[in-house]
Amino acid sequence: MNSCLPLASLVILGLALTGAAAEPKITPRAALVIGNAKYEASVGPLRNAVSDAKAVAKTLRSLGFAVIEEHNVSRDELLKAVAEFRGKLRNTQVAIFYYAGHGISVAGSNYLIPVKSGYTPDAADAATLHMLAETKLFNAEQVVAEMSAAGGRCNLVILDACRSTPVARNPQTRDLTISGGLAEMKPPAGSLIAFATDAGRTAQDGTGANGLYTEELLKHLRTPGLTIEQVFKRTRADVMRRSDGTQIPAEYSRLVGEDIYLAGLAPASVQPPPPAADVDGRVPRASVVPLLTPEAIHKLAAAGRTEDCVDALKLTSATRGPGDFAAGPLDTLLELTKEDLKDASGPSPKVEGAMQTCVLVLEALGDCLPPGHAQRAALTAKAQNRRGDCLLLLGRAADALTAYNIAIRLAPNDAYPIFNRGRAHRALGHTDEAKADFTMATNSKFNQPKARQLALAALAGAE
Repeated sequence: MNSCLPLASLVILGLALTGAAAEPKITPRAALVIGNAKYEASVGPLRNAVSDAKAVAKTLRSLGFAVIEEHNVSRDELLKAVAEFRGKLRNTQVAIFYYAGHGISVAGSNYLIPVKSGYTPDAADAATLHMLAETKLFNAEQVVAEMSAAGGRCNLVILDACRSTPVARNPQTRDLTISGGLAEMKPPAGSLIAFATDAGRTAQDGTGANGLYTEELLKHLRTPGLTIEQVFKRTRADVMRRSDGTQIPAEYSRLVGEDIYLAGLAPASVQPPPPAADVDGRVPRASVVPLLTPEAIHKLAAAGRTEDCVDALKLTSATRGPGDFAAGPLDTLLELTKEDLKDASGPSPKVEGAMQTCVLVLEALGDCLPPGHAQRAALTAKAQNRRGDCLLLLGRAADALTAYNIAIRLAPNDAYPIFNRGRAHRALGHTDEAKADFTMATNSKFNQPKARQLALAALAGAE
């Protein structure tokens, strides 16, 4: 999926009550599923949005949801569907709004783009742009407010809407390099908002029957024994793995009360015997992950025990909540990857290992550091920059370019990702782009003399 608003998903869960015979029937679980794909050329048609919506609707029906399903809707049709959905929300146990299609962020708000919207941002000033968004598009906050006002126990909004579209560009600068992305949204109590990828980024539309995010989400929605939070955590881990860390789904949760299992509890089974020790008398790493002190986790990181360190951080985060304890160990792991890559000149087991470390660190950053943590953006940029170095060494320059672009957006005052992006452009034969990046990295505004020297040497070699 590509540029759109930080749209991901809102699943609303409300308390199920049984009404008297004379009262309207109360639906314990209700969902509104929208898939928009047949966009005009100025917005950009989508490959999988309708098939994503169909698959989600089918899965939710199998889980006991009363589903309203709509495809390729105009703004008026979308408003009508939301009004119908609102009528089913009172006292629901679980309510879900799922949207697949284009979405964009305007003035910090996320808007879903209906088909035939007539939204044309070209040459619009900020005030006009906001007015166009409010009258031509659909503000995602509206459905969040509708679900919250219904008084349900748990609300989920799922926005698989971060796909690239020309209408996401800045009309003042006509910057076509800005692909879009949704903005963060703060859910009300009892709600969770899920995005196919993190704020300000775009997601893959997919080449198969479904988009990458929805394909993984469907798998975990159908898995018994998973709480709502676990469904989204596992979805995020699998999307990151399949995208090599370029797409990182995000959730913003204020769910309260007891855990809810959308696919029911896991069937009872015989507990396996305790794990056998290996030849050295140690229990295999995956068998047990102890709850360690921050000092012990730092030692794991310093020893280069990446998987043990990340597992310990995740367990601590799941037990005590995300916190500052994760920043130091994750930074240490990234510094070790720098050493692994220092003398590398091509593919090797060390480069493969460094690549895996970067992917694990990116996953742990999403799980273990709070969204507003002061070091989250810088560490994510550092991990993406290192990941780009690995990809370049592995002969995957186009993927490295994507990683460096993410790092530059998150750390615009760091010259190294800019210089490295120039190396990726050079590997791809983009001579002019490479020269522009090397020149930019020599700018004195960057207080990084080493990066400036490297960029100057690259420029001299290009002449």
